[in-house]
Amino acid sequence: MDIYWLGHSCFRLRSAVSGLSVITDPYAAAGGLGIHIDPRQLVDVAAVTVSHDDGMHNGIDDLTGSPKVFDTPGEYEFQGITIRAAMTPLPEGTPRNRRNVAYTIAVDGVSVCHLGNITQPLTAQQVGLIGPADVVLAPAGGEERNLLSYRAINQTAQQLEARWLIPMHYRGPGEPSEIEPAHPETFLKELGVAEGSLQPQGRMQVTRNNLPASLQIGLLTPQFRTR
Repeated sequence: MDIYWLGHSCFRLRSAVSGLSVITDPYAAAGGLGIHIDPRQLVDVAAVTVSHDDGMHNGIDDLTGSPKVFDTPGEYEFQGITIRAAMTPLPEGTPRNRRNVAYTIAVDGVSVCHLGNITQPLTAQQVGLIGPADVVLAPAGGEERNLLSYRAINQTAQQLEARWLIPMHYRGPGEPSEIEPAHPETFLKELGVAEGSLQPQGRMQVTRNNLPASLQIGLLTPQFRTR
């Protein structure tokens, strides 16, 4: 599987076997990011997952073709892709229509969990529903931005038996200053990664044979276009 970060919470998971892709949380071109998804990344898209109903996470109307859209909890199989989805816990008093759905997507024998805008730790039942996952994609904002704390993200990755943890939901080059945080440094520091020790890459290739023995942190360069 090839993993590309397309900016914000949007990723492309591409099968090296079939060539088909899954897109997570596509943002709308008019969603206020000042960027749009590189159309070269939207080739052979079989499925799309949506964590919650917001223009920065649910821009499916801007996608071409007719990909299958998944936006509710459940277990699914589609064109060789397996998806397990569960609603994450909501803070007390939050209306249900603000729900967030986490997805574990299995492609080429590798499973990737996209946590969306998770704000509360997963319950043991939810971990059982969507785990295990080889790769976890987690928001980098922390409690300062009403997202899951860095410590809880690390614990969640461990509970899911992940081997890779990749931050998302921070400002990429060319994005407006309203997008926060500006960089993943606090995320990396809190998870014990020395400053400057990681170099972002444009693509991560993950197979069953090249998974690290223990949890590692990965950084990706966002693949988008500025207007």
